Amino acid sequence: MTQLRSILFLIALVFLFNNTVKAQDTLPHFTVRQLAKGKVQVSWINPYDKVVQMIVQRSFDSTKYFRSVFSSQSPWLPQNGFVDNNASIDYKVYYRVHYVLEGGAYFFTSSKSPEKYTPIKVVKIKSDEKEEANSDDKNQTDEGTKTIKIYKKNKDSLIAEINYKDYRRFRDSVNKKTKDTIQTTENDDEIIIKSYVPKPVWKASSYIFTNDYGFVRILIPLAKQHKYKIIFYNEQNEEVLTIKHVKEKDLILDKSNFKYSGWFYFELYENEKLKEKNKIYVGIDK
Repeated sequence: MTQLRSILFLIALVFLFNNTVKAQDTLPHFTVRQLAKGKVQVSWINPYDKVVQMIVQRSFDSTKYFRSVFSSQSPWLPQNGFVDNNASIDYKVYYRVHYVLEGGAYFFTSSKSPEKYTPIKVVKIKSDEKEEANSDDKNQTDEGTKTIKIYKKNKDSLIAEINYKDYRRFRDSVNKKTKDTIQTTENDDEIIIKSYVPKPVWKASSYIFTNDYGFVRILIPLAKQHKYKIIFYNEQNEEVLTIKHVKEKDLILDKSNFKYSGWFYFELYENEKLKEKNKIYVGIDK
């Protein structure tokens, strides 16, 4: 029996080591796991110091038609991810990660479909029923004394510390009754609640928009009668492009004016007065 336990222990160590090595792959490698129907977890390890943008994109095609579904507020974190609660359950879905480094260099990972997630089960061989009963009693005792710290937004805002049994009810309530996300940390006794923030309804501009080919089109019928100025900004509020005087009624901007794919904000001025403040999405061809 002792020899059998030793063999099983060694096998478990090899299995755990292999899974750990896989889990430590860094970008452009990432992990996509199906947690439940309509719920997919995308996670990655970031090896770069100066990342200014980290975006997860989703598509029903493995090579094209990707749309951004998540933009990290802290792209520089060494380990991060998000849970897509709106994943399709009827069609195969693909994900990829788009990240931008300081200086403008940008990258797209290859696309991945979710892997079905099977938690690792630890099996303990028991010599007799008495040992099994003692083990169950110990597990129940550990569960009753273990506490979980709950944070809001980040680890600087502790909102509660509850025992594990209460935490399980709390976790089920959050998952079933809210759109909030429970994020684990490097410690198994801490979690962070990420509040669901609905996306505001966005209305495209009638003056500045992208055409069917993805180019930025500027359509200002009164360009000859007034002086129009346009300033474009990236998501870090850095100025990307300024057109001091729009002289044509219909103008097309080349994609090369925008160094990477993403949302760009703009301000349109008419005779030095702000006429419109909006945003457009520019997709750069790979």
